[in-house]
Amino acid sequence: MFSSNIDVWSINFRGRFMRKANFIPEITDDLVKMYDDYLVPSIYAQWGHHLIEIAALELGHHVLDAACRTGTVTCTAQLEVGFGGKVTGLDHNEEMLAIAGKKNPRIDWQPGNLAALPFEDNSFDRVLCQFALMFIHNRVAATKEMLRVCKPDGQVIIAIWAPLDHSKGYTALVNLIRQYAGERAASNLASPWSLGVPGKMDALLLSAGVNEYECHERVGLARFPSVESFVEVNLRSAGEFHKLGEEDSDKLMSAAGHVLAPFVVSNGEIIAELNANIFVIYPD
Repeated sequence: MFSSNIDVWSINFRGRFMRKANFIPEITDDLVKMYDDYLVPSIYAQWGHHLIEIAALELGHHVLDAACRTGTVTCTAQLEVGFGGKVTGLDHNEEMLAIAGKKNPRIDWQPGNLAALPFEDNSFDRVLCQFALMFIHNRVAATKEMLRVCKPDGQVIIAIWAPLDHSKGYTALVNLIRQYAGERAASNLASPWSLGVPGKMDALLLSAGVNEYECHERVGLARFPSVESFVEVNLRSAGEFHKLGEEDSDKLMSAAGHVLAPFVVSNGEIIAELNANIFVIYPD
């Protein structure tokens, strides 16, 4: 669970904001800690099982988890392929990999760039990528690389967030942030849903030369201990929390109590639906 005093994390995000570019946070030590300690159990852990189910992993499969972060999906995959299989987790951030390596030393943890994978052609039966492609500058190159290292009879499985308006709690939050923190903060906050815009992922796959794919929508939940933690953590991830003065912050939290009340349950937790589209891509 999140601490009720979020300030103790001292999370410092910096991101690039350009027209036609998405906000990409710098992966600081504080971000790594927040991701593994709080965001994994609150949001990401549930999705590993969805990916593994759709990927239909088998004993003996060789699997790559591309942009594995702290290894949530990677460790789940290892359980499915057994001792005869092999799972590799790749991420560009060594702090993330250090945490992942402590979870399962049997997995081959490798540093690397998703847009220039350090593997031979046709190396893996399955290539998995969970909620990372939207944070890659060259998404077409990354998609081509995942296809390159996948065997011709294999599958590339990519999870992105579904359209923002499919997640009503987050839609309300983005609108609230726009009103009280400005358009930049709202745009940064909404950037993880950028590939969920109808037709955008289809255009990306077409540009990457993909001819055959399926899309599966799955329903998930984000759980936070309070309205305040939900607002503050997400606003910090947008790189804008430190710009709010005390008065503006108080106004934002007061308004949030009313706007987000429909998503609060009896124990004070806020539970927001958070849906995803999972693409199954078949190499030529």
